[in-house]
Amino acid sequence: MGYNIGMDKEFFKTIESRILELLPKEDWLDKGVVLEDCCSEMARLVASWISEYEKSARFFILKGDEVCKTKRSHDVLVLIMKNGEAYLIDPTVWQFFPQEKSILVGKSDSLENLIVMAKTKYGGNWKVGEELKDISHEEEKEWLRIIKKNIEEIKN
Repeated sequence: MGYNIGMDKEFFKTIESRILELLPKEDWLDKGVVLEDCCSEMARLVASWISEYEKSARFFILKGDEVCKTKRSHDVLVLIMKNGEAYLIDPTVWQFFPQEKSILVGKSDSLENLIVMAKTKYGGNWKVGEELKDISHEEEKEWLRIIKKNIEEIKN
């Protein structure tokens, strides 16, 4: 039996806290800048963390181009629960929306609706990049290594 995240927004706050723990405390106010080059790895890392609680959930990476009227690309995470609830999660939302209060962008009943939601919030072109399956501890360690390296490079 999994953690009932469908009823508990605090779960997303817990995941957000884990993201912030990766940053030095002095960078929490500038988290959007510090996390700028980490969206791909961070989305995958968050999928790994959530999979610890929700073994039957499915995870997809959505890829966006020309987001927020820029030339930048961005990756976000889709979580689809066994009961059909679907969540759009952006672990690095602050790089585009510095005042955002939650990594949970929205909830729907389908992957297609979440793609529309991503287009509405970020603009640009969005598509499913991949489905994440069987995430290994080695992959998680590698994503953490890349995230920490990127944060150090931005700070220096």
